Amino acid sequence: MVKTLLDYNASVVTPITNGVSIPVPISPAGIQIAGTSVYIDPAVPGHFPNKVELKATIGVDVTLDTPNVLVRIWRAGTEIFYARVELEETFNDDGIISLHMVDINVPAGVQNYQLIVENQDVGSVATVVGPVIFSALAIGG
Repeated sequence: MVKTLLDYNASVVTPITNGVSIPVPISPAGIQIAGTSVYIDPAVPGHFPNKVELKATIGVDVTLDTPNVLVRIWRAGTEIFYARVELEETFNDDGIISLHMVDINVPAGVQNYQLIVENQDVGSVATVVGPVIFSALAIGG
């Protein structure tokens, strides 16, 4: 079956390490570090079924203890993905979090995605330092 590229968008907050300094808040607070969107055009015959591939790269610096960084993706006010990574100050002062997620059968129209991080370990400190890249590729058919 032929696939149709419906839309692509990316947010490059910073392409390098030490390009930003965003403290990762303690849960249940979270902070949006990037956002992106795609347009699923209902006039395109192959707009359904569809898939939106979401990819993110997040550089994190650990300055105290072993934070459990929770990464969330939200679409239209609903959480559609989450994953947790434990980073250790002793062995891994800096870490790169990479993720790949597929959102299946997304409704037509503009779809906004938010990339959010939070720290689930009260006694630790983590900071997003970059790179921070978040992209969405919508494929129909």
